[in-house]
Amino acid sequence: MSLSPFKLPFLLTYVLVGAIVGVLVIHPLYLVVFWWELTDFSETAPTLPEVLSARLWLLLLPRHFDDALAYSLVGAVVGLAFGVFSRNYLRTSQAYQSLREEQTALIPELLKRGETDRVEFKSSLRWDVQENRINRGLEKVIAKTLAGFFNGDGGNLLIGVDDAGRPLGLDKDLSTLKSPDLDAFERTVNDIVSRSLGGDLCPYLHTVFAKVDGKDVAMIIIRPAPRAVYMEENKASVLYIRSGNSTRKLDVREAINYAKKRWS
Repeated sequence: MSLSPFKLPFLLTYVLVGAIVGVLVIHPLYLVVFWWELTDFSETAPTLPEVLSARLWLLLLPRHFDDALAYSLVGAVVGLAFGVFSRNYLRTSQAYQSLREEQTALIPELLKRGETDRVEFKSSLRWDVQENRINRGLEKVIAKTLAGFFNGDGGNLLIGVDDAGRPLGLDKDLSTLKSPDLDAFERTVNDIVSRSLGGDLCPYLHTVFAKVDGKDVAMIIIRPAPRAVYMEENKASVLYIRSGNSTRKLDVREAINYAKKRWS
């Protein structure tokens, strides 16, 4: 999408349309309200069609030009406000789409580089490749990895690839969902975060997808969390951090010291 719609003619169009709406829509609506109130005070009040037919055409007379101008100005202001909103929305949507495309294009490059302190690979979200069945315990492994990224500098978790970065696809995971599509996969990721780590963290991650060698690969992009992110294990709260290309659990003393330094 080019930037041409964001120039002055774009807003002028909304102003012009708004002015027309002011005369043809706002004015009649005002007359409807006027008629409605009139019927409450007079049993002999004219019908709505009579009111509209008697008053709408008056705006065409020179002596009522100020009324027509007033309704036009009201409509123009509304149109301008809507135009500014539309322009900003289009700009934001364009920037967001561009960012997602850049992030998606990054997936093949990350697979080539391998795992680091900011990148980790997982073969699946909930499908046990070894046992060829659903394994809900794998969701906790995903949550643990996400917690490590949240508690550190953020990072990227790629799902649907083996440890060497070779794409495996998401077909098995998708087959376990009520709606076997990528949108449902993303919702499942957010559900895992909400249940295991806290729903307030969902805005700090998003998921993009790419086809690599004809297979779907998901990349969860995680930003650093504004608070310490704990996981419940055996009725205890556990803090995970990234350590090299893996996720490590801190003991109580380490967790306290880390949290003080990280979020104080």
